[in-house]
Amino acid sequence: MNLWYVAVPLLFIAGVALFSSPCPGQTALSKAQLDEARAFFAATPATAQNRAARQERMKIIQAAADGLTPEQYVAYLEACVKDPQRADALERDGILYYLARSVEGVFTDVQRTRVKSGVAVWHLYNIGYIFKTPETCFGVDINVRNAARFAPLLDFLLSTHEHPDHNSPDLIEAMVKANKPVLTRNYPGTTQVTAPGEYRFGTVRVKVDIGDHHFDWPNNSDNMLMYQIECGPATNDYVIYHSGDGNNYQKMKPDKPVDLFIMHVGVGMNVEEAIRLLQPKFSLGSHVLELAHSPKPPQAWRLTFNYAFGVVQNIPAEQADVLTWGERWLAPGATMGS
Repeated sequence: MNLWYVAVPLLFIAGVALFSSPCPGQTALSKAQLDEARAFFAATPATAQNRAARQERMKIIQAAADGLTPEQYVAYLEACVKDPQRADALERDGILYYLARSVEGVFTDVQRTRVKSGVAVWHLYNIGYIFKTPETCFGVDINVRNAARFAPLLDFLLSTHEHPDHNSPDLIEAMVKANKPVLTRNYPGTTQVTAPGEYRFGTVRVKVDIGDHHFDWPNNSDNMLMYQIECGPATNDYVIYHSGDGNNYQKMKPDKPVDLFIMHVGVGMNVEEAIRLLQPKFSLGSHVLELAHSPKPPQAWRLTFNYAFGVVQNIPAEQADVLTWGERWLAPGATMGS
């Protein structure tokens, strides 16, 4: 796991040894409370009718996340690489417990879920998702611990850009070793994409647009792969548009009607304007609770659930929502088998 993007700045800020003490605040909420919240989300798929009940449970996850500082999360990432036993210990409480159990739940659910028609969608972390259809299974921007275990489940993998909260080198390398397609901007051994183009993986068509992480920042333009994914005839050619951290919606150029739009709610893009431009049937606001970012001013970049819902507050509830880690969402009309 490449940690320079989040770790180096925080190490300068912290000015302390990363492994000097366990993570305070991790036990503020009991495992029973966290388990109850996760069970609720597993049993209560997002709808406009149950949003209030879901937001109440999201307060539990938010409170657990608020108990973890960015420096402590970086210490956990370091432990994942250098000291797995310590990482295991840190996953026994608090938000890291919730995250680890959520990822484990996705791994199990993707394996056992048979999609008879349509598309099943699992949210992992930040803007990472897994999609499964009757014919294929693929991922976008997966960044979780031990991500390589997902390689046998995936037919292909897409990465929007090289920031480590959007890719897992162990997963990419496992996919490459298994001769499975991977699209990235510049990762060795993958198909490196630097211009708009079109790719086909079985019955799936992937159209790539080149976007901007921050079009108004120096050196942050033309550095984002944005994916239009047509999921094939078994899904009635369901179209997903995943914009990664792209904040310039003018560069989003779908050539088919968009069924599902997945976007970063806090990268500086006017989400409402982007939705009006793309006119998707449904949108999922993402990149909430990036634990490497601070929840406190002056750089409060750890976006809250309340923030995410505020961004889409003027979009009808039947057309937009926000998922928690580990949730499965079914495209309208999708059916599951035993």
